[in-house]
Amino acid sequence: MTFLDRLKKALLPVDTAAPAPDVTNTRLMNELLACFNASVQQESVGSSLLFNMHYLIILHPDTYNARLSSLPVVVKETVKAFYKRLNDLKDQYGEVSPVSVNWQFKFGPGVSFSNETIEPNDILVIGTLTGLREGSYQQTTKATAKPKRTNVFDRMDINLETLRNIDFNETGSFSVRFSADLPTGGDSQPKSKQAGLARISYHLPEQDTDEQFTMQVREIVIARKEPENMSYGNYLLIDSLYVSNPHARIRYNESAHQFQIASFSRNETRVNERIIPRSDLTDPQWLELPNQAQILLNGFITLHFQGD
Repeated sequence: MTFLDRLKKALLPVDTAAPAPDVTNTRLMNELLACFNASVQQESVGSSLLFNMHYLIILHPDTYNARLSSLPVVVKETVKAFYKRLNDLKDQYGEVSPVSVNWQFKFGPGVSFSNETIEPNDILVIGTLTGLREGSYQQTTKATAKPKRTNVFDRMDINLETLRNIDFNETGSFSVRFSADLPTGGDSQPKSKQAGLARISYHLPEQDTDEQFTMQVREIVIARKEPENMSYGNYLLIDSLYVSNPHARIRYNESAHQFQIASFSRNETRVNERIIPRSDLTDPQWLELPNQAQILLNGFITLHFQGD
């Protein structure tokens, strides 16, 4: 380094711009909450408290893979934060007016969006009132998003064609039933009036219906709804061709003080994104089923498990 270079370095300010923070679970939740808060301001009208219910979250592929296993907890804590915010705001409005029956979160990996590069430390959140319909890629929709150039959440037109290369598959998709009671404890499902060991809720996309089941005995069988199964009181029967017959069993193991699951389906069964190995019907391989777990059957039917 020459004398002039050393002099220039001493006289000119050094670029001390801080690097972008790492993507943590807390930062993911805070970005979703910021998008939610912006939507409240932009969508609420008169006495109606209106807000986004559906969220797309695009992460760099490396970040997506690193965060994937913790996303169920991120979603749970985010919904708790949403309900806390709604409770803080509800006295300012005459009514809480969601336009969807479920909170929807879809995480996907991507390296670019709308001519902007997605870096490993970037989080791109897009919020909408009712979600984006599959196959609607030739149009634009109004959404709440934060472009890099402004770093501020605002209501803008999103070109759905730019989402075509983002893989929003089932492993990163979550649906939580909205509770009009705005539970401050973050319990996304109202407690069943029936006494039971656990509650299981799920959505049937084929019928577009939501169902709930109370586990009242220490072991249940998850199976497709077929005439030969209708007489069994310990069966959770799901009216879907995507469910095997039987598909899995759930039990409460008193000696271990934990719920457990075994899968018998040739089709994939996942618990919080972990693949459950297939067992023989006569020799189940029991694995721990955590409280508030998400069970994915055949990549299509998602069960939300809540132990009491």
